[in-house]
Parts: sequence; C-alpha cells; structure tokens
Amino acid sequence: MLLWTAHPSPGTTLLAGAAWAVAALAGTWRMARHRVGARGSAMAIVPWGVLVDPDAELRVLRWPAIRAVTVDVSHALRGGTPVTVSSVVTVDTERERLVGRALGAVGLEGLTVNLEAYASEAARPVALDLDGLEPAGEGATEPVMSELLARAADLCSSGRGAAILGLPAGGYRSVATTAAGPETVALLRSILGSDVERPADARPLAAIVAVFLGAGELVPELVRLVSAPHPVVAAVARAAALHLGAPQSRAGAVEEVAAFLFAEDYERIVSWAAGPAPGARAAGGRSVSRALPSPR
Repeated sequence: MLLWTAHPSPGTTLLAGAAWAVAALAGTWRMARHRVGARGSAMAIVPWGVLVDPDAELRVLRWPAIRAVTVDVSHALRGGTPVTVSSVVTVDTERERLVGRALGAVGLEGLTVNLEAYASEAARPVALDLDGLEPAGEGATEPVMSELLARAADLCSSGRGAAILGLPAGGYRSVATTAAGPETVALLRSILGSDVERPADARPLAAIVAVFLGAGELVPELVRLVSAPHPVVAAVARAAALHLGAPQSRAGAVEEVAAFLFAEDYERIVSWAAGPAPGARAAGGRSVSRALPSPR
C-alpha cells in the first residue's frame, strides 16, 4: 500500500494542507494484527474528515464521527540513520475500526493531537448573525446556504444591516460602487479570524458579506479558511476568495469539499459563486466573477 499527496490544498490549517490517501493491502494485517476487530480500508484523509473507499463505494466520515486516529510506524536503519519504513493508520469510530498502511511517514501528528478540537469545530452550527448567537437550521443536519445568502443580502441592504456593518447612512446602494470602509473591513476581518468559542460559526456569513461589499482586502483571511475543519466554512471561504480575485492555486476549488456538503448547499454555493455578486471587486478595484465547477 502507498500513501501519497493528491493535489495538496492551499490552506495549511489542517494536515499541513494535504489530502492523504491510505490504501489497504495484505501487509497491513501483518503489521496491525494486534488491532482486534479492525478491517482494512482504502482511505483518503482530507481536512474535513475521512473518505472511505474513495475509488469504489464512497463513504464519508466527518470529524465528529471519528473517535480516534492513531499512527503506528515501522523503522529501519539505512546507512546508520533511522528511517520510517511504513505507517499503519487506524481510524476508530463508534462502531468500527478501519486500518490502512502507507509507505514511509504520513505526517498526521497534528491530526492525532488535535482531533477533538477539529471535531468540535466541525460540529458547530453555522450562524445567521455576525455575533454567532443565532444558529441556522438544526446544527449540521440541514442545508444552510439559502438562509445564509438571504441574511447576507438583508445585512447589505437594510438600515439595520448598515448600522451593524458600519456602512454609510445611505445603506448598501451607496456603497455598492465603492469599497467597504475601514470600519466594515475591520469588523469582517475580526470575525473571519476569530476563535471558535461562540455558540454558532459566523465566518461563512462574514465571507458572503465580504463578497457583497467587494472587500478584496479580506482575501488573505479567506484563504486561511479554505481548509477549515467545518466543510461549510471551507467551501464558502473558497468561493468568496475566488469571487474576490484570489487565484485557484491559493483558494482551491469548492468541488474538493463537495462530498462533505449537502447537495443543496453545494449547488447553492456553486451557483452563487459563478454569478456576479453585488459590488464584488478585487483588492485592486476591478470587478470579478469567477466560474466554479458545475455540480456533480
């Protein structure tokens, strides 16, 4: 069995930004025979969870469904220098244990140490307000994009939203042709870069508002979120960064997150990102509209 990188994702917030594929071979069982009840599986470990049997009948395990990830390594001496010959990766869920073997080191140290934090972040509901107090839908069990887009449009077009965002008194119509002011950019930047301690995650809403207001200054903050453990956060950040002029080499593609999204959310994100956004402009001031892959 081999382990390889498959088009490393541009963000480095999780797993060093890489998608790792672990294939199961007979050799796995010689190295991992002590793991009672385990079954060999081909796995791809990506920033949003684990894809099981990605080349056959795909199953998706998000971080909240995973109880533990462990790595056992086999070493040898080459020219008097210890090297890692192979690694056995074990993924434990509540009901099963999956094992795969890879040649060499797998670089999953950050995941094994921080799995609980990734699971907690991925399980948070998406917020319909910028304070992170109003969750959308029923946590992670319902599509949320329709609500998010409607709420972002309201924030950018109403007097109440103008007050929240620190927009000029004329409201959205007066700022659609100019860049968002420093106060608005600072507010959105603080949300995009905030910790994850509030009840709901306001970062997707902030990302959509950034596009509506053409806040190209926020591309660096958006790019830092493209591999966030929460798939909606990552997908919306990718779409928003592309919309505001980031190259796909930095932002990645929404399609890479598709398996971890509701089909309705994925289609809404792609549809929104492919069309013109009100006031969207890159940091240099030019209008942008980036096409993304069509829904599968």
